[in-house]
Amino acid sequence: MLPEPTEWESVKSHWTDVRDHIKSIDLDTYSPYKPMKVFAPKNRANIRIVHLLHPQDLIIYTALVLIVKNDIESNRISKNSKRVFSYRVDKTKNNILYDARGYHDKYLAQLKEKTINPSTKFVGIADIADFYPRIYQHRLENAVQAIATNQRGVDVARVLVRKLISNLMGKNSYGIPVGPYASRILGEALLIDVDAYLHSNKINFVRWVDDYNIFCKSEYEAQSTLFKLGEWLYVQHGLTLQSAKTKILPSQHYLDEVLIKPEESLRDRDHAIDFLKAVHTTDYDDAEDEEELDEDEIQETLEQLQGFDLLGMLTDSISDTELFDYEVVNYVLTRLPRMPGTIDHLKQDVLNLVIDNAELLYPSSEQVAKYIASFTNLPKTEKKKIAKKLLKPLKSKKNPPPTYYAMWVLYIFTTSEDWNQINEIIHLYQNTSSEVIKRYAALAIAKGGSRTEALIIKDEYDASSDVMRLAILQASKKLGTDERKHWKLSVQIKGSVEKII
Repeated sequence: MLPEPTEWESVKSHWTDVRDHIKSIDLDTYSPYKPMKVFAPKNRANIRIVHLLHPQDLIIYTALVLIVKNDIESNRISKNSKRVFSYRVDKTKNNILYDARGYHDKYLAQLKEKTINPSTKFVGIADIADFYPRIYQHRLENAVQAIATNQRGVDVARVLVRKLISNLMGKNSYGIPVGPYASRILGEALLIDVDAYLHSNKINFVRWVDDYNIFCKSEYEAQSTLFKLGEWLYVQHGLTLQSAKTKILPSQHYLDEVLIKPEESLRDRDHAIDFLKAVHTTDYDDAEDEEELDEDEIQETLEQLQGFDLLGMLTDSISDTELFDYEVVNYVLTRLPRMPGTIDHLKQDVLNLVIDNAELLYPSSEQVAKYIASFTNLPKTEKKKIAKKLLKPLKSKKNPPPTYYAMWVLYIFTTSEDWNQINEIIHLYQNTSSEVIKRYAALAIAKGGSRTEALIIKDEYDASSDVMRLAILQASKKLGTDERKHWKLSVQIKGSVEKII
């Protein structure tokens, strides 16, 4: 949900130093850095808070969850029951949080199988309101502690929840960081007793994260079961079900409205999405895991691709503002740059369409920004024109775009100094009160700015937040060697990652 922090390069290149420093920390007395908060689109109508943790804290957080992940998995309903599909742990792999590949497809297949079963007449659907932000920490601590198989697991429950998470969340008694992959395992840990309650009461359910689907023989059974689920969640965890999303549907309606999109006009769209999903990609977008396509596969891919009017689908999606099809937008923009031998003019036409309609694509900001940044061989003059168009809405005082959109636009300028526009970016930095916009403007300056811009922002170091300071340190590399050395001494740089940068 956020651009990969540039600080990770420093962490990876000096890993031994970072690791040794973290090993020396007493987690009972440690005060974590304050995370940066960003409001990101959950869908076209709702937003969610996302937390950008300081690299050191993210390492500690993830490491602690890795220690207890096997205990958590051992206490979940087994994979063989085909009830719970989200973020299943492979207990033989100690350095991997969970296995995501293929599980969502298995989840959808199980939903369909249960729906078409003759005994299913009604389906109750519900999801938990604001799940991660509303998790009560003491209940999470109790859950992890109760399933720990050794003293180390008990200690982790204490320092992970009562010390680290509590401080990261501003000493509130509820909420866990939203965004880090490790949080997904903790969310699953909290729901162990909920799943066990439904299972022991022989309730026919299937779950993905906080989405529950309950398959029933009658409407009364569906209603009664949803009441039981809601009551258990509230009494045991202080959580509630989203009223707008809690429904009871006849099985055929559930099949038609939830699992299948039967409209004639969507056939090409769905075929295209299925194709794009299957184009040799991994769940983690790790280039090292990508399989090389041979020439025959490349030709077959191109022939299939040419059978879809991707530009037309994008145009239709954008022009129909009432039924904006973000799924098409996301898949096309994510997969198109990675398809070998794709027609250049198609990529360029899609680029032009995206730039002209960038503000309409707010919920797809990440995909838009990465697509634009993928054009590394554009002439500098063309990049300059694109950059001006992208920055223009960010300067609006009357109707500025959401911070999340501005963040991803500025991310483009952190990928290459060829995008330039530093004068506009430093103006944006100086005239915004948003810490998020300031951070990504500073990172853009670190990539393409000069000493002048570094001088402007370096004096804000002392008054800045922890994560913002990392960006200012990056930008300060534009100062002269002696000048920067004197400045570092004057502000007294602390922290292992800060010192490395």
